Amino acid sequence: MKIYEMLSKILSENEWGLFFKGEPIEGFPTQDGMRVYRVNEVSPDKLFDAIKHESSLMENKCQTPNEQGEKQTENK
Repeated sequence: MKIYEMLSKILSENEWGLFFKGEPIEGFPTQDGMRVYRVNEVSPDKLFDAIKHESSLMENKCQTPNEQGEKQTENK
């Protein structure tokens, strides 16, 4: 997972983060009726899982034509 390592390094060195686009800020009520807000950041584990999932999808797409080609060659 060199991509994940590289991306994590870039994000941490530049003090960047990834945030949920649909809900970037999350509010929590307090006892006095006010709200406390925090940034809704994507965890590194979710980033890793997303990269792993996407790379496995890409590998499957790349392998499928080869497997079909091999089967066609065997049939000939």
